[in-house]
This record gives sequence, structure tokens and C-alpha cells, in this order.
Amino acid sequence: MTDSDIQETTHTSDAASGGALSAGDMLRLAREERGYHLPALAAHLKVSVHKLEALEAGEWSVFPDVVFVRALASAVCRVLKIDPAPVLAQLPKPPGKDLTPGVESVKTRVAVGPAQSKKNDFPSSKSFPWMGVVVLLVVATVGVLFYPQLLGYWKSSTAASAPVPVRSNNIAGVADQSEPVALGGSSTDPVPEAPANGAADAGAGAGPAVAGQTQSAAATAVAAAAVPAANAPLLHFKTSQDSWVQIKEASGKVVFEKTIRAGASEDIAATPPLKLIVGNVAGVEMQLRGSVFDLKKVTKGSTARFEVN
Repeated sequence: MTDSDIQETTHTSDAASGGALSAGDMLRLAREERGYHLPALAAHLKVSVHKLEALEAGEWSVFPDVVFVRALASAVCRVLKIDPAPVLAQLPKPPGKDLTPGVESVKTRVAVGPAQSKKNDFPSSKSFPWMGVVVLLVVATVGVLFYPQLLGYWKSSTAASAPVPVRSNNIAGVADQSEPVALGGSSTDPVPEAPANGAADAGAGAGPAVAGQTQSAAATAVAAAAVPAANAPLLHFKTSQDSWVQIKEASGKVVFEKTIRAGASEDIAATPPLKLIVGNVAGVEMQLRGSVFDLKKVTKGSTARFEVN
């Protein structure tokens, strides 16, 4: 903001302190009356909490210009459903701009005839060649930038659609291994064959028993793993940094809204579908039905917005 903007802002703040509420005080009182927290309002408007704090405190030097301040104040009034006129009246106006069009400007627009309007609507014939050159340059630039990507995409699509030959060497190898192997020589002593047959019978009898024990052990492990998930809450939050969480039902009713301090945890039971907003995702660990939920996949900036069904 320029020096003239800051001086005008100072005069406005001094006038507001004389009796009427300042613009920031009006916005703060309206926000508190409607139960809005600054993080929730900042997430709704997609601005930082620091800018809303500066707006309520009247610290105009934080903003790039007066136009941004007035636009942000109007957006806050629209969310809080209050009349923006008293708030904007306490804010500085853009220097050198009259927000109310004068009578002279209206007369000037009316005095312009149809012929003059048509003359101004079309560019002169001298500008057409230059426009054509500019269009050609833009098309050529786009072609140079995107041609390698299009060529690579076409090659990858062609390679993916090509049939993959099936090799039959492994199948032939398996068939060869399954054939019986002839053993050289013959044994005339029938005594060693009895233990071999007995061992085979014992192995065959032990096979179903081992398989049954394995299946029962697997079923026991699955049942034991399912017990914590069944007893776990729908949502569990554990924070390493201060974080703000808001949960709404499908009807729009807020069922949970709180700033969870660092080192604390919260278990929440609610009926899906739910809409969640989680601020400062870097300091939050969330579990959904007993399983870890990756908030980074639904995070934009430092805020996560998603639904749970």
C-alpha cells in the first residue's frame, strides 16, 4: 500500500474510534455472534487466518492494496449474512477512483451515436495483418512445446496395444519334469520297500492334519485382527501440533468443531455420510474405523477437505 493509502487509513481509523465501531470491530462482533471461528471462516473463504486477524485489527499494511481489503470485507459480510454498506463505509476508498458514476460520464455515453459506436467496435484494417502474425506465432509456440509430449504419448499407446507373445518354454519344462524318471538297476531285497511305503502312508495321513491346523490358525488370526477394528471408533485424531477439526452431517449440522491441542487425541462417533475439514494437516494423525487414513491425498495447502461414507 502507498503512503497516501496509509494516511487515509489512519484518518478512517481515528474517525471510527471517535464513536462508531470500526469495520474490524463490526466484522468481529458479527462473526462471534454467529459462532464462527477464525480458522473455519478462513477455510471457507480460502484465505489465511493471518489476513482475517489483520482485517479485524485494522492492520491495512498487511494487504497489497485498498481494493483487496474492501473485497475481503465484502466476502466476509456475505458469509456472515450482514449488510456490507456500514462496514465498507468505515474502510478506506481507493485513491483517485470515484465509486459513484457522475452525471457527466452518463451524458458522455449517451451522446455517442450509433455510427461512433460501430466505428469503435471494430479494429482498423491495419491491425488485421499483425493479428494474423500473432496468432501464427502462438500456434507455432504451442506446437513446439507440446509436440514431444504428444509424440511420446502416441509411442507409449502403440507399445501398450501391441500383442505380447506367449512363451511355451516353461510349460514344456514342467511337462518334462512330470514324466517318470527311469532308475538304473533293480533291487532284489524287498525289505527296504516296507519303510518307504509306511513313511508315505504316514505322510499322507499327516497332510490333512497339518492343513487343518494351518487353516484353523489362519482363521484365529483373522478373527483376532477383526476384534480391534470392530471395537474402534469411527474417527480417531491424534495431534503433534495444534490442529482444527470440523465435522458436519449430510444435512449441514455441525457435530464436532474444535481446536485439538498438541499431544491430545479425540475419538468421534457420528453417523456417515460426513463432511470433514482438518486444518494444519502436518500435525494430525487420523484413523478411520481403526485404520490409518492418509490425509495428504485430500490436502490442499495445509487444509484437508473430504467426505466419509
